[in-house]
Amino acid sequence: MEEGWEVTRAADLFSMDDVPIDVGPTRHGITRGKTVYFFDPAGNRNEVFAGGYLSFPDRPMVTWTPDVLGKAIFYHARELNERFTTVLT
Repeated sequence: MEEGWEVTRAADLFSMDDVPIDVGPTRHGITRGKTVYFFDPAGNRNEVFAGGYLSFPDRPMVTWTPDVLGKAIFYHARELNERFTTVLT
């Protein structure tokens, strides 16, 4: 997807169809892209993602360190939830 509103629309459709949403809609800190994670009927976690940084040669380097991993992955919540790190599909 290209536009952030499309992620919100996907989350709306998931809600209408009772699709379990794991995380989101939210934004990744690292890419600044919009995202929503959900589980499909087989129990697999999937991601709908849109946007993100545009790459330019003169863009300053950003360094993400382990102490801000939560913010890097889930910018608004600024922490990883336990289910996201323990449920593997």
